[in-house]
Amino acid sequence: MKFLCFLAFATAVSLLLAAPSSQAAPGPLLHIPLITDGPEMVLDGNLDEPQWQQAMQVPIHYLTAPIDEGKADVFTMGYLFEDGTTLYVAFEAHDPNPKQIRAAYRNRDQIWGDDVIGLKLDTYGNQQLAYQFFVNPLGSQADSIENAVTGSESSAWDGHWEAFGRITEQGYRVEMAIPLHILNMPTTQGLKQMAFELVRFLPRDQQLRISSAPIKRSNRCMVCQMTPITGFASAEHSRSLVVAPALVAGIEQQRARGHDADWRSQNNTNVSLDVKWGISPDMTLNATLNPDFSQVEADAVELSINNPFSLFFAEKRPFFTENADYFSTPWNLVHTRNIAEPNAGAKFTGRMAQHTFGLFSTDDQQTTVLIPGNLGSRIAQLPDSSHNHALSYSYAANADLTFGSLITQRSANDYRNTVVSADSNWRISPHDTLTVQWVATETEYPELLASQLSDEAALRVQADQPIRGQGYRLNYLHQQRNWHAYARYQSRNEDFRADLGFMPETDWQELAIGGDYTWFFNNPQRFHRFRILNHVFMTENAAGEFLSKEIESYAVLSGQMNSTLELGSFFRQRVGNRQDQTILTIAGNTERFDEYGLNFFGEIRPRRDLSMYLFWQEAEVLDLTNERLSDQQRIIVNVSYSANQHLDIRWRHTHTDMRYQAAQVFTADLTDLRLTWQFNNRSFLRLALIYTQIDHNLANYQDAWQSVFSGRQRNLTSQVLYSYQLNPQTVFFVGYGDNATADDQHHDLKRDQRSAFLKFSYAWLL
Repeated sequence: MKFLCFLAFATAVSLLLAAPSSQAAPGPLLHIPLITDGPEMVLDGNLDEPQWQQAMQVPIHYLTAPIDEGKADVFTMGYLFEDGTTLYVAFEAHDPNPKQIRAAYRNRDQIWGDDVIGLKLDTYGNQQLAYQFFVNPLGSQADSIENAVTGSESSAWDGHWEAFGRITEQGYRVEMAIPLHILNMPTTQGLKQMAFELVRFLPRDQQLRISSAPIKRSNRCMVCQMTPITGFASAEHSRSLVVAPALVAGIEQQRARGHDADWRSQNNTNVSLDVKWGISPDMTLNATLNPDFSQVEADAVELSINNPFSLFFAEKRPFFTENADYFSTPWNLVHTRNIAEPNAGAKFTGRMAQHTFGLFSTDDQQTTVLIPGNLGSRIAQLPDSSHNHALSYSYAANADLTFGSLITQRSANDYRNTVVSADSNWRISPHDTLTVQWVATETEYPELLASQLSDEAALRVQADQPIRGQGYRLNYLHQQRNWHAYARYQSRNEDFRADLGFMPETDWQELAIGGDYTWFFNNPQRFHRFRILNHVFMTENAAGEFLSKEIESYAVLSGQMNSTLELGSFFRQRVGNRQDQTILTIAGNTERFDEYGLNFFGEIRPRRDLSMYLFWQEAEVLDLTNERLSDQQRIIVNVSYSANQHLDIRWRHTHTDMRYQAAQVFTADLTDLRLTWQFNNRSFLRLALIYTQIDHNLANYQDAWQSVFSGRQRNLTSQVLYSYQLNPQTVFFVGYGDNATADDQHHDLKRDQRSAFLKFSYAWLL
């Protein structure tokens, strides 16, 4: 396998070295005018201030998706100017049938699926990162940061900016005011060279992406194709200071099940402080004292039955999401959900010319450790508080070549984990990208940890001295207009640990090869495009022992009413559980199983206010508990309905059914219903109901497991939440939630947990 990896990599590099280098961003150099005279700007969607008459006008007419040829037949114009402290952007978006405009009042970052318009801005003009600001026709906002190096977008970032939208007889208008102090930008004197793109998303029979720049799909780097622009010569280099104290109060109650026990209450009152200091436009210091990092909204629930690896949950907490992209690498080495309950934290981030750097440090009253493996992972809890640190640095040699490094450390009494990483991203041509990463780790586990664990996880933490691991990743991507192909090799030896990140696999190496091809119909009547995808994955442990081999194939047809029909199949050969759990050997210690299945996915939006999708899978897969192949059916149904501009209804149901020799093994059902009344763009009232039911046919389990599982488990979680957000740090929440459970001994659902809480924070800009 290593020979195959080397051959694939060497072939890719030999082809790439012959490719031409990437070109600079296309288009003429535009200039954002500075306008300081005139009345005070009012965001009302009228565009009647005289400043708009002097603003730079930018037509938005290039079709960039689903096809990247031709021009749109709807009129869209953008307007931009700045006054030294604020960037003002406005849009005039015509529509031949304004009644078809899709828009409702939405919570922040929840506008996708509506008509959307906005700005992308690369403030350094170095084709590395771009801020994204989008608005729907009613003024609901979304913002994010696009990382052109990793190809990812993070909607976790929330900036303090204003927007207003108005639907008109001709279409809609949007106005945006973006304070310059929320943007990282060069501190150089005089005009600053940046890059920008104005984008309109038009969802009708199919979703069109209309741009101010001729973005081509054959070039993976969309940020590289944005239009150069100059401006902000007199931008004030103010040292903005945001101080946001917060008060959190709540009561939690619990009681035992099975009898009418009294509720046991615990009152919580907490005062915290967040500070953000914009030292300069390109350097920021964040600090937090006694923060409240409790979840305000219920997480989306996933069924983890028959899954040996830990589930991933996204970070939502503002202190960690602020400039989180500074710590991103091709592997997820910084996943701050690992830090559960800090007393204090600080983060310093900045960019100077080609140099980008970041540092954060927090303590944690809890110490949760992910123990990785090659057949499964486990979560362990240490009794001590921990210290968590991350230091990152990257250097952009030019627009096409970047180098990065990252150091992380976690420590708690007798526990310590240190990670050192180096990576590089090379855009060899507009169509070819090579990414390389190397990671070294050193870990020391306390002796007591092994006693908390069993099976593979217990063996992974048994060490009399620090263990040192290594890992590396090579990824090559070639992209054309109608097709793309990739080859990826990654390896982590048996002692590799990255405890501040989310890396559930170790003692593991993978070779992956795949690609896709898309046909576009010139005169679409019912269907717009057809796509086929194929992927091959092969994995071994670090000793070269077989773990799995998988082939996936998909055919995807897109058509009217934003519809998608996808049919897929997979064949997977994999090993089962270790027969001797006291050793980590794979060969001769596991049995091989052949899994196969068919997938169907269908999505449609028959009306502007209704969307739905269905996922169905019929497969023969390994029942990990009973170590045997079984028939499995999995169904996911999702429906979203906007009854009007204020009421949003979302319902999702997941059903999993496993059978062995036609007899039931288990059935698992999860229903998630959320009703939201959005009063306006700042406040909403939400009811969430999450119901889970798992039924085990104990007679169809091996004897050793019949006393472990309950025949029926049920759980009902409910939450009512009111939210008011003036900006991301001036917020008010009040809510109530409870939880009820039932099992074989207690057949009726009975509440055993309930809580009420409120949170208030206010941000002062000094």
